[in-house]
Amino acid sequence: MKKLIFGLALAAFAVTGASAQRIVNNPDNKPFWGVRASLDVSCPTKATMKSGDFKESESLFKNGVGVSVGAVYHLPIVANFYFEPGASLFYNTWANKLDGDESKYINHNSFRQTGIRIPLNLGYHFDFTDDFKVSVFTGPQLQVGFSCDNYVGAKVEGVEYHEAPSMYSGDEGFNRFNASWNIGVGFTYSKFYLGITGSLEMTNMMRYKKESGEDWSYTAHMNTLGIALGYNF
Repeated sequence: MKKLIFGLALAAFAVTGASAQRIVNNPDNKPFWGVRASLDVSCPTKATMKSGDFKESESLFKNGVGVSVGAVYHLPIVANFYFEPGASLFYNTWANKLDGDESKYINHNSFRQTGIRIPLNLGYHFDFTDDFKVSVFTGPQLQVGFSCDNYVGAKVEGVEYHEAPSMYSGDEGFNRFNASWNIGVGFTYSKFYLGITGSLEMTNMMRYKKESGEDWSYTAHMNTLGIALGYNF
């Protein structure tokens, strides 16, 4: 009887140990493709103006929303560590903050941006069951803008005006190329994916062409929060 109890206990310990091992080092890890669709919230920071010893920060922009659609490739490295590059097309919006005088005649303003984002995330996943996994990840993300127009609608003395100049041209506007740093968490059930990602921009979103003798500089960053749904193949 004692031998039977000891044998059952040893078998239970072996099963428990193997299950715990799979949480952090699953031998069934394989590469796969995944598709992702995300709802994004754009959170521009305050704009900082500097000239010599003078420095001033001002809130010039309001938050906006956008969407992105793309794909990732999940590549196991060792244990449950993985590298996951991807690419997504995005549409992003935000707006200027208007003072009292401007709001009297400007009835609409928004920035509308399209482009591509290329995340290069490193992560680690915990496989609690065969179907349920939790992952944490971080890494750089490159962004290239295709277009960024400033849509403005105004009514002055009964006359309506509409314009949409490009913010990638002219002496003042936004930079077309940017880089950010991702931090996120993902939940996978079977082949379905839910992820939350915060992106902190590392480069300056603003562009200003200095005149001869000027030493002004303008700096702001576009941070984003994304909630993604996906499917892994």
